[in-house]
Amino acid sequence: MLGLQIRVRLPQDKRREFLQAFDLFTCQPSTDDACIQKKLFEDVGEQTRFLWVEHWADLKSLEEYIRSNQFSSLLGAIDVLGELEDLHMVELKSFPEDIKK
Repeated sequence: MLGLQIRVRLPQDKRREFLQAFDLFTCQPSTDDACIQKKLFEDVGEQTRFLWVEHWADLKSLEEYIRSNQFSSLLGAIDVLGELEDLHMVELKSFPEDIKK
């Protein structure tokens, strides 16, 4: 599984609009079921910083999404509302069973 992590900083007066944008982007129908999850986390110490996290089933689907109009629109919304701090693709692996105990 792969993860997409987007860190965003925005002015306090754009916070509400950003939360509405997240709702809009997470409600849009996906072309397939490769996007497993989308979550938004707010920095407790600084309420104008967010971490947008997506989990994807495979690299091909994630790469197609990154080239899509939907992803371009997301980055455009972030640019209008605030500032993109960084963007990362990460590989997600499960812990071995013996470590979980």
